Amino acid sequence: MKSKLTKARPQSSMSLGIIDRRNNSVVSSVPVEDSQNPHILPPSDAFIWHYVRFDYFQFLLQNKALWLTRLDKQTDKNDGMYSDTNAHKWTPVVQNLLEHAGFTVQSEKNEWSQFQWNNQIFRQRAFIHCWSIRKKESAWMWNSFVSGEPRSVAVRSTVGSLQAALTGQPVEILRMFYYPAGQPRPDWSYTAPFAAKDRDAHIRESELRVLTMDGHDQPEAEYKLIPVDRKQLIRKVVIHPASPFGFRDEVRNMLKLHGVPAHVAGSQLRTGDLQAAALHGTR
Repeated sequence: MKSKLTKARPQSSMSLGIIDRRNNSVVSSVPVEDSQNPHILPPSDAFIWHYVRFDYFQFLLQNKALWLTRLDKQTDKNDGMYSDTNAHKWTPVVQNLLEHAGFTVQSEKNEWSQFQWNNQIFRQRAFIHCWSIRKKESAWMWNSFVSGEPRSVAVRSTVGSLQAALTGQPVEILRMFYYPAGQPRPDWSYTAPFAAKDRDAHIRESELRVLTMDGHDQPEAEYKLIPVDRKQLIRKVVIHPASPFGFRDEVRNMLKLHGVPAHVAGSQLRTGDLQAAALHGTR
């Protein structure tokens, strides 16, 4: 007898639902594939990198804290926003949810304006700190995030070390997704776009994002400091390819001063690699 082949269903650890608030019953629910769930992170031993000028690295060591910048103050002014396509199109998972519930929903102009307004309010309450998921250091990342400053370092950690270093802190760690133009960004909540970026402009970042939210009763701030276990977090420090003579010892001494036993290494890249990356936009 021939066995019948069945197509395996995608794994899902999260579902979306519509709830009737009159009796708190679930009207309809659909699964969200893990491949689209920002809370499904890479393996705990996956390397992550944070490129930073030396003065900011000193700040981390001295204050035992990560600096999280308010989302609407990022260089990318569209960070955390819906795309224009969201104005007239649902994501497939939300469309599927609505169809399962028997709804036919059109996004009206005034409703879209309200959606954008709420999203902007939440962006003003969101604070982020970013890492890059990569096996090795990147010339493109050096160029993009330290503005040519040779007195800079790349902190290498792992996904698991980052989680351990932030144990007990009011943060989420999110894997970013990158969407092409013309495709709606996640729309199942006002904060869902916080894990989405434009693919063409940002996919090389391969970002892992630390996120925290302020309550509406807290005073407005442009950044937040989140306590972190430096020994858990900082597993290795790589100095800038064009760093000046003696800089490696300076970094090593700074770590020793703060009791962080991380290895300090020279870069595997050369200044020519940075120039080539700037010229050709390579990784």
